[in-house]
Amino acid sequence: MEKNQNHGFVEKIKNAGKDAVLSIKTKASDLLMNNSISLKKVAVGVAVLTVFSASAGVYKSVQGYRVFFNGEEIGMVRQTGDFMAGLDLVRNNLSEQYDANIILPSDVRFERAIVSKDRLLESPDASATAIEKTNLTMTVEGAVIVIEEEEVAALKSYEEAEEVLDSVIASYAQLGENEVIVSEPIIAQDYEIVQRVVPYVNLRTKEDAVKYIMQGTDEIIEYEVKPGDTSWDIAVNRGINVNELVAANSDKDITSLRPGDVLKLTEVKPYLDVEVVKEMVYSEKIPFETTYQTDASIYVGKSEEVSPGVNGVKEITALVTYRNGVQVAKEITNEEKIKDSVNRVVARGTKPLPPAQGTGRFRMPTSGRVTAINKAGSHAGSRAVDIANSVGTSIYASDSGRVTRASWYSGYGYAIIIDHGNGYSTLYGHLSSMNVSVGQNVTAGQRIAGMGSTGNSSGSHLHFEIRRYGARQVITRYFSYLRVGGRVSP
Repeated sequence: MEKNQNHGFVEKIKNAGKDAVLSIKTKASDLLMNNSISLKKVAVGVAVLTVFSASAGVYKSVQGYRVFFNGEEIGMVRQTGDFMAGLDLVRNNLSEQYDANIILPSDVRFERAIVSKDRLLESPDASATAIEKTNLTMTVEGAVIVIEEEEVAALKSYEEAEEVLDSVIASYAQLGENEVIVSEPIIAQDYEIVQRVVPYVNLRTKEDAVKYIMQGTDEIIEYEVKPGDTSWDIAVNRGINVNELVAANSDKDITSLRPGDVLKLTEVKPYLDVEVVKEMVYSEKIPFETTYQTDASIYVGKSEEVSPGVNGVKEITALVTYRNGVQVAKEITNEEKIKDSVNRVVARGTKPLPPAQGTGRFRMPTSGRVTAINKAGSHAGSRAVDIANSVGTSIYASDSGRVTRASWYSGYGYAIIIDHGNGYSTLYGHLSSMNVSVGQNVTAGQRIAGMGSTGNSSGSHLHFEIRRYGARQVITRYFSYLRVGGRVSP
């Protein structure tokens, strides 16, 4: 009913306009014929005629559509096809730009309305521009890699997802020299590729997806501390730093670990475990052995190499199993000797040692600072000297001779006595270590011990005596330059 009333109203306006036009035309003609009006007034009449004519034409083409896209009104069109063509244009441009089958929102609604020229989208290009200004949510017809029911990576296509999995497997199936893969790689987990619509922002590149799958996620495991373990060793062996170890074990003092303590460790676990079996052919040396023979021309305790040893070579064929690039099993299937080894021959001396004989000229046995020469006890009458230095400082034989003591010696602590012949001997006391044994011949200047503070000692030093027929001698007769506080060296 309302439509018919509107139609009647429009018809009345049209007819009124026509009557006005006819009236103006008649009056203008009469005026011109009667020469009773100026040409200027005629022009005004024509202008009024033009206005009425234009007004009558406005109402011929006003119908169109309001466009709602993704819940938002974005303009008006004369034909719905104009907007849909613009939507296709945007979709095609984005698909080309992102190299993917882009899907745009399908929430499009049209409402009939009188077209407002300032809101009119006059072409598909204008519609496309309006669409691009909205908050577009792009999706693609992609594919998702699902591992153990967990969505791990979304790709542009099923083919890309397959290429990602192939790349992961290939990275663990690389071959070295003389290696072949004997069976298809095995993936331990259940996995599948699911094709579905994916938000574009969730897509990964192939390279990123490969890296993500291989790096995996962090997994917390427990580790029992073993004898000799330190927090540093545990962290380094697991590829983490000490701070990460502390953070994972905030309830423990990792600076004082004891065997049996249980720590939490973070380990990286790849999403896929790829197992590859390779047949490998490689060479391995056959170590030579050493054989001994006696030689009467060589002194007892000495030996000489008669001929060097030569390693042999064998070729080994083995089946080696790798999991994620790490060897987990090895089975040797064949060994073939390529070259025999040649034994090393060493001659051991049987010739009796000559009697030890000193030169009678003594040298300073160590380096350090003189702390005592003449004091009560064994030093009385300057019959010994104390030389201080750090623990382990080298001590040398003062003259050649044979070792007659190398053991604990009462207040001297660990001590060495060397018999130099001709009634002379030397004593070295308070040692931290000994490098000779009883019966061993030594030469002047040979290292025999390390300085220490064993026995009756208040600090690291050497107690040194020269004896003749067992009696301590005045030490300054042999080393006249000795002074308390002075420094000495061999």
